[in-house]
Amino acid sequence: MVDEGVHILAGYRHLQCVDFGINPEHPPMAKMLAAVPLRFRAMQEPPWDCGSKMTSKPDSFTFGNRFIIENGVDEVMTETRLSIALLSLFLAVAVFLAAREMFGRAEALVALAILAFEPSLIAHGSQITTDMALSATVFAAVFALYRFRKKETWSRFVVAGLAVGLLLAAKHSALVFIPILFVLLITDALFFKRDEKMSWLHRIFRQTAVFAAIFLIGLVILWAFYGFRYYSIPDATERTISIAEYIKENGRPEMVESLSAKMVEAVNRTRIFPESYVLGMADVVAWGSRNSFLFGKSYPTGKWFYFPIAFLVKSSVALLLLLPVGFAAAYFMREKRREMLFLLVPPLVFFGVAMNSNMTIGIRHILPIYGFLIVVAAAGAASLVRKYNVFKFFLILLFGYHVLSAARVAPNYVTFANDFWGGTENAHRIFIDSNVDLGQNVKLVNEYLKREGVTDCWFAAFVHPEIIKHTQPCRVLPSGLRVLVSQTVIEPVPPVIEGTVLISVNELPPRAGDEYAPVTQSQPVAFIGGNIFVYRGRFEVPLAAAMSRVYRSGQFLRLNQIEEALAESRQAVELGGNDPRPHLAFGLALLRAGQQDEARREFETTMELTKTNPTLRNAQVRAQQELEKLK
Repeated sequence: MVDEGVHILAGYRHLQCVDFGINPEHPPMAKMLAAVPLRFRAMQEPPWDCGSKMTSKPDSFTFGNRFIIENGVDEVMTETRLSIALLSLFLAVAVFLAAREMFGRAEALVALAILAFEPSLIAHGSQITTDMALSATVFAAVFALYRFRKKETWSRFVVAGLAVGLLLAAKHSALVFIPILFVLLITDALFFKRDEKMSWLHRIFRQTAVFAAIFLIGLVILWAFYGFRYYSIPDATERTISIAEYIKENGRPEMVESLSAKMVEAVNRTRIFPESYVLGMADVVAWGSRNSFLFGKSYPTGKWFYFPIAFLVKSSVALLLLLPVGFAAAYFMREKRREMLFLLVPPLVFFGVAMNSNMTIGIRHILPIYGFLIVVAAAGAASLVRKYNVFKFFLILLFGYHVLSAARVAPNYVTFANDFWGGTENAHRIFIDSNVDLGQNVKLVNEYLKREGVTDCWFAAFVHPEIIKHTQPCRVLPSGLRVLVSQTVIEPVPPVIEGTVLISVNELPPRAGDEYAPVTQSQPVAFIGGNIFVYRGRFEVPLAAAMSRVYRSGQFLRLNQIEEALAESRQAVELGGNDPRPHLAFGLALLRAGQQDEARREFETTMELTKTNPTLRNAQVRAQQELEKLK
């Protein structure tokens, strides 16, 4: 997967020398868990001393993938994924125990059956990201708080604090759940488990103090993951980078003036959180927003309807059919309204926050709602069986279908779409993002190439270029990952290519440009894993050739080889027609060469050309930034 290399290297560095200057955009818990097996064997190290610098994003991606390649792709990925899969088991155990304690044994078994074969949970359950970490820890934190309010003992109080600490160390969006937990605590004290001898005001004050103590324990746990050190780099005595500088270097510079950036800066001044943790908050702010893609249409920012559609498409038929029954049970089971409070408030509030987000790029970002909704669905199903015995036969058939659906889609769980929407083969017609493509199908491509006897091929994939070079025979075509994550200068692509051409759906319009439009006008000969089209023939691809020159120009600029960068970007402009990206690359090369007037003209041309192609908004933003600097 695209992000796994940097997470693995970061986790290894965290454990090796408590270096949190690498990949601060994510808290350390999941990365450290994944990297634990690697500490028990000798590893090829990156080419800089551990903890010697703040590691840039390009270096993190470049050397993260080199780290995997040099230490054995299969060995590293197998060990780290088995390790992080423990979080999925943790979620399964927590869901089972919560359903059993809140409702009963039957509900616990039904919940476990739904969870075990839920495709989206399977897809992300062993991925080395923070999504399952957040899903497991937030469910555990809510369950721990429920148990503490049920019986207030010191042991349950401490467990609640530990759970909140793990939640904070899982992902930065965990901060959304902190006020939710507080509201649950107050609401429960006022309306359910209340001491009649206390006034309502007394109860609020008491539970506020209790929550503050729980949060304090959680904060101590979070600091423990960072070695109780404020600075990101070991032995540092002052800040390595300011919040403003970090945002400018890792996102959109204009976000420095946003209210969110000022709030992060205010949090940083309190030193409540470690420096690296606050830089992660800044990273979220730095991006501002990302394009969303839905039903073949591109949107410049997040849309409220994205996640409702994603949930309806990416959830299993079993969960979708049983969930309304669970909602009905929440209304009619008056004796269980307290339990439903804890199960429904967190996912519904989080879902509402997600709907208003500017970053809607995959079901994995709302994965934390699944544990809660699965228990609600299970409670409704078990309740209906007790009331109408005939319903158990429907439930048996539904679970049989649920299991078979999971088996049928294997191993393509990332691209899963339920049968209501035409199944996995049609997911790419709805989404062009992490719902279908995380660079997960390189092995399936290799199996196809071997089966078909193909040795001469081209591959445009949402995968690190060096991973492609290392694992299969195809020559690399330009992709959305670009050269920011490639250690060596890529080979130029000729204007005409022939043979077998494989293209990931993330590299097709509207997400990408028109580089491969001449290829996709022909009929594909195969479709691999629900996200990679295969074509054969002779194709004129001048824009793809231009983009390869654009990327080469960028690499030469990083190597400070200005003349080479100018030559490559000039050729890109000649090949690229009216695409704005070659003009942007040429402008950047001219600027480095000291030719400011010529650079300004290229940036202005870029701005003009992006008016007719809004999907290339990043080029427009970068050109605008450079023009403002030249004023």
